[in-house]
Amino acid sequence: MENTTRNSGHARHSTVSVRVLFTCYAVMAVVTVVATGIGFWLSYAGLHSFAVRAGVTGAEAWAWPSSVDLFILAGELGITISTLRDGRYDWRAWVYFGAGCGPSVTFNILHASAQLPEWTRYAVGATPPVAAVLALAALMTQVMSLPKALEHMRQGWAQPEAPVSAPDPVTLRASLNGHAGKAERLYRDDITAGMVPGIRRIMRDMHVGDDRARLVQQHLKNVAGSVADA
Repeated sequence: MENTTRNSGHARHSTVSVRVLFTCYAVMAVVTVVATGIGFWLSYAGLHSFAVRAGVTGAEAWAWPSSVDLFILAGELGITISTLRDGRYDWRAWVYFGAGCGPSVTFNILHASAQLPEWTRYAVGATPPVAAVLALAALMTQVMSLPKALEHMRQGWAQPEAPVSAPDPVTLRASLNGHAGKAERLYRDDITAGMVPGIRRIMRDMHVGDDRARLVQQHLKNVAGSVADA
């Protein structure tokens, strides 16, 4: 009875923790979007002023900032895609992000100076084609990784249809080596709450393949069952 009460308390605590965590994620996402929007607005205004002072006029002066700031957005999207795809950082996406962020910061700083250096006129002219080429390269990088991402997602969606044929609990734990203990520590709160993580989440968190993730999931089910029976 005491164990049941304790487990129930842990489950409630885990549920509250998960809700608080996702609330923090949601608030952080909203704040980030707002801050990014304001940043783009102010940056665009600064880049427009820079373009005008560098000799660009009319509609071209309004269009020029987009070749810099929208490229930053392309880099951010590449970082987001790579993170959601396999939970790892794609250094190329960060390079593309830096390639847009660097000129944006530099030109915004220069626009506040009393007199622009002569080379800025050449920089203004070179920026749009360079940005277009790099943006295409960034897009092709993500397109080439798309088949792998789709296969990864397909495996995650298909997990209910592919039950694991696992050995007995003792043999299974031994065959997993250090993955068993690592999984128990990583998903302690889930197990306490009577929940078992999905295959895709295990693959992402533990950086293992589909087969190993299924064995880890089966081990966690065994552990969760033991906790529930205690």
